[in-house]
Amino acid sequence: MTFSRPQDLVPLAVKWISHLSDSSDTARWWFTAGGGMEHGETLIEAAEREVREETGHTGLKLVGPLHRREFDFLNHGEPQHQIEHFFAARTVDLEVRVQGWTDLERQAVTSSRWWTAAELEAGSVEFFPKNLVKLKRKAAELV
Repeated sequence: MTFSRPQDLVPLAVKWISHLSDSSDTARWWFTAGGGMEHGETLIEAAEREVREETGHTGLKLVGPLHRREFDFLNHGEPQHQIEHFFAARTVDLEVRVQGWTDLERQAVTSSRWWTAAELEAGSVEFFPKNLVKLKRKAAELV
């Protein structure tokens, strides 16, 4: 994928947006990657680890958190409470390296790619969080 503007190179919420599905779920959407914090980690340490595990990128200067989102949802019928912290970084390396993915991620993520804010606005894809375009633009101002 070719990008013509520097702000298009800003991964938000630490990294790329992936398409999630599994054999028991017909829902399809794009979302920012991330994961849980391990015991004793700071938010920035968790973000750096998730970037490394899910994209293979290391040494990025993360900025943030620039946004916090908290919500309740059902995960296969089980109530869940989730708190998300969003970070930004700038990179020109668009390769996603999946060596750090868990078995669940390898099974559930059907594709991954980088999206620009303009592509998200123009496209007919469903993505989360719903304010991702605004967050990507905010991130571009910070990094």
